[in-house]
Amino acid sequence: MNSMSMVRILVLISALAFFAAGISSAEDVDAAIDEEAEAVYGVVINNASWVDEYVEISNLGEFAQDLTGWTLKDEQNHTYAFPESFTLEPGGTVMVHTGVGNDSAIDLYCNMGNPIWNNAGDVATLMDAEGNIVSQYPEPEEDLNDAEDAEPTEDAE
Repeated sequence: MNSMSMVRILVLISALAFFAAGISSAEDVDAAIDEEAEAVYGVVINNASWVDEYVEISNLGEFAQDLTGWTLKDEQNHTYAFPESFTLEPGGTVMVHTGVGNDSAIDLYCNMGNPIWNNAGDVATLMDAEGNIVSQYPEPEEDLNDAEDAEPTEDAE
């Protein structure tokens, strides 16, 4: 192999390495944006039951979080607005139920007469007072190509 071919190969390898590093950095930025909302508030949707019609929200942060103006919605845009001055304490958890009931520090009720969550699967989205997505359950898949490449689970068989 002559020296000119060797130089071309090194330039090509360097360009590919630079390109791959750029992709990795872009993915890191996307992940950092999602993590930023959680880091700012520390509030996440950590569980849901579409059949039993509830969503569980926890404050994993160090500070109490006032949820005034925050909303919880499903994929069909059924929207629940948190009560005025509702505060989720650090380490606290609240269950948001679709049905009718009396609100407390650990249970909130949408007071809807009919189920809203799709039993076959739905997405719960928690948004702050400015309309920013704080948390989603289940978390959105990062890349559809990654899902296609993933190993099948036992449930999929």
